[in-house]
Amino acid sequence: MIPTRASVAAAAGWSRNALPEAPPPAAKEEDEEHAELSISDQRTLYLVNIFIGNTARFLNSFASLCQDKLAQVHRILKLDANLTLLEAQLQSRGHIHEFDNKSNLEASSSTSANIR
Repeated sequence: MIPTRASVAAAAGWSRNALPEAPPPAAKEEDEEHAELSISDQRTLYLVNIFIGNTARFLNSFASLCQDKLAQVHRILKLDANLTLLEAQLQSRGHIHEFDNKSNLEASSSTSANIR
């Protein structure tokens, strides 16, 4: 059964005189303008959402790149600290000897003189 205007009015608790009438033609034009604004607003929201999505994607990739670079710097600093510690240990034990060509020649000539 299709509801009639009277049954809808009775269900809503309206009296017959208080039924809503069709909007006047001027109101229809305003609704059309409002609908156009609504479509324009929807387009604006769509573009803003795309912008926010692209910005979030860029910021996430930038943050990831920065974290990778900081991790590399951390590794380099750790290696530098380890190298400094090793150098200090070697210097304290006296195992670092600087040999140049003259000392090598002197050592080889003294060895050959002892052999003869």
